[in-house]
Amino acid sequence: MEGMADAAGLRKHFEYALRADPVGAYRDWFRAQEELRERGEAALARALADDLWALTEELRFSAAEERARFFHNAAVFYGSPGPAADLARARRLFEEALGHFQGDPDSGWHARALHNYATALSNLGEDAEVLKESEALFAKALEWRTNEREIARGVTLHNLGLARRRLADLDPERAATHLAASAEALAEAVAIRRRHGLSEGRALSERHLAATRERLALLGGDPGAFGR
Repeated sequence: MEGMADAAGLRKHFEYALRADPVGAYRDWFRAQEELRERGEAALARALADDLWALTEELRFSAAEERARFFHNAAVFYGSPGPAADLARARRLFEEALGHFQGDPDSGWHARALHNYATALSNLGEDAEVLKESEALFAKALEWRTNEREIARGVTLHNLGLARRRLADLDPERAATHLAASAEALAEAVAIRRRHGLSEGRALSERHLAATRERLALLGGDPGAFGR
């Protein structure tokens, strides 16, 4: 971002760059977003995100696959917590990407998009129905991320566990059921990460499993019902 300190200049730079080379420019655009977040420049981060959104239908790609991957990556950005988070935008872009990827489910991109779409809904959803939608998308991703693809399966199970714990907050009448399901997913994630020697991921899943079990115990559930 050196040499492009003023907001108008930075926005104009990325408008031209994205039109000329969407894929290459997006990498720089994303790094700029990370810098702006670190510096607390939320207004400019949102402005750049608005500019990208305005351009999405005008950008030209060399192939449908390239376009789908670009839309997927932009959807992940809009679906992540931050100053430019926008679930409605993320939804539209994920749906566009999935429309392409579902034609080739064996590539792994379909499951990846389902996983990331579910994660966005889990992160930004504000009611139980959105979290239930997230849970259903994770389940679809797991249809491809089977035991033959255990490492990816562990990632999805971990995020599914977090989504179910959030669902417990938004659907308090069935909180114990959601927390038990959260513990089940996280316990499987722990087991997978233990088998593959993924110490950092295992520790993260274990921390979240402990937090879920603690909440479940407060509701009178059995915190030891799932594998340790």
